[in-house]
Amino acid sequence: MLITADRLRELFDSELPDPQLAVVEGQARVVPGTTNEDQGLVVASRSDLLDQHGGTAPSGEVLEQLAVTLDTTVGTLGA
Repeated sequence: MLITADRLRELFDSELPDPQLAVVEGQARVVPGTTNEDQGLVVASRSDLLDQHGGTAPSGEVLEQLAVTLDTTVGTLGA
């Protein structure tokens, strides 16, 4: 599993500016959204995920399900 609940927690807890979850060289990483560097395939931004979950970071089973959904999506894209 590439996208895990732990990686999503890292995204939600990140102090990076506008953090995003990206797949870079076959690994999920939290990267700053304000860089001009190649960040690989951006999966989601913290701000987008917070908007989708009423402004609060999901936890527990909801966070686990979100990880599964994003991981499945990335797998479908072949990243």
